[in-house]
Amino acid sequence: MPEKKKKKPTKKSTEVIEQNDKSLRRFLKLYNQYSADHNSVPCTEVVKSIRSLLEDAEGEVLKSLFLRPIPLKKPVDSEQTSILEPVSIPETHVRPIIRTLLACANNSVKDLCVWNICMDLLDCIELNNFLNQPTTGIQILTLNDCLIQPHPLSRLTMGIHIYGTLRVLNLDYNEFGDEGCLFLCSNLLENRGITRLSLTYCDIGPVCGAPLGQLLVQTAITEIYLDGNQLGCQGAHNLIKPLLVECEKALSDKRDKIRMEEDFKAQQAALRAQGLLPEPTVAELAAEKKKKKKKKKKKVTLEDIPPFGPTVNKIHLFDNEIDCLQSNSFPVVLETINAYARLIEISEDIEELDLSENVIGHVCGGIILEALKNRKESKLKKIMINVSEKIDQFVFADILKLSAKMKKKKKRGKKKKVKHYY
Repeated sequence: MPEKKKKKPTKKSTEVIEQNDKSLRRFLKLYNQYSADHNSVPCTEVVKSIRSLLEDAEGEVLKSLFLRPIPLKKPVDSEQTSILEPVSIPETHVRPIIRTLLACANNSVKDLCVWNICMDLLDCIELNNFLNQPTTGIQILTLNDCLIQPHPLSRLTMGIHIYGTLRVLNLDYNEFGDEGCLFLCSNLLENRGITRLSLTYCDIGPVCGAPLGQLLVQTAITEIYLDGNQLGCQGAHNLIKPLLVECEKALSDKRDKIRMEEDFKAQQAALRAQGLLPEPTVAELAAEKKKKKKKKKKKVTLEDIPPFGPTVNKIHLFDNEIDCLQSNSFPVVLETINAYARLIEISEDIEELDLSENVIGHVCGGIILEALKNRKESKLKKIMINVSEKIDQFVFADILKLSAKMKKKKKRGKKKKVKHYY
């Protein structure tokens, strides 16, 4: 077979290169100006990335922004420094970059990432205004460890376009708790664009299980990451209850369809035996064979509008207090694990399930193993699954054999207290 010709990269015209360079210079100028207005130090990562694009002179546009505080040097202890008044530490704020994006009506930035910079109510309102602009092209929004509180989070996620460009929302290490999570769930129920939601180490408790579960069946979310929270057995169970109902419906519909097809074929065979129906032609047989071939699912990219409905691929519940360590907790753990085992058995969409660092016990480990065996018998694809190693070693080994490999997480503690920048 002749090899497919690779597409040659199209060279940008001089006019396009000049226009893009002009836009970058304007962006940098405005960012420095807004930073000065807000007594903020421009983020070195942002400035470097823009200058790098200008130096390359290839006409590339700015596609990602990564904001983090400037690195601080440890103070040197001495008699002289202890006598002097403390020097104010230069700070990097989020608002200047948001105002720059708004002023430039920027649509080239697809990935906006902020680490370890405190975001207050006004920051969240400004960012919400930008996300709701028709020119916005943000696909990935990461706000890690920004001390976002419940009310600012509510304003940040309020009224996001139903079919906006945003596909990934990462709010890890913002301890907004149950109140913030409930605000978030309420605001995202009408969203049809976000496919990946990450809320690891956000101090979320059992009460948030049900609202998050509604997001899994009423929005386009296919991946949810809730590692390091305190959902417990109740919250983890409520998380998948609506999804399990939808999976049972899908299974029932599939069985009804198979039964109807078998009945139809039996009727056709009876009619042919009586000579009332002619034998199928070669063309008809070929068409039926072609119809049976499964079409490969098209991989949804960040550019596409995601399919709407309960199609959940990844559920991560690493270290969520789903355990049998408390008194009289075994029946509750058993009920929760039975629900997840049923999901493993019947879901055609599930690809990853992480239950590691949850001490579910030997009995529940055996239930997970049986579910994986039943899934294999049903000829469903393998799933990546992690469970706690604190179960029977032979059961644990068999679970690993029946599951696809998942990247193992390093055990980590709760978030350490670090210096934030206001």
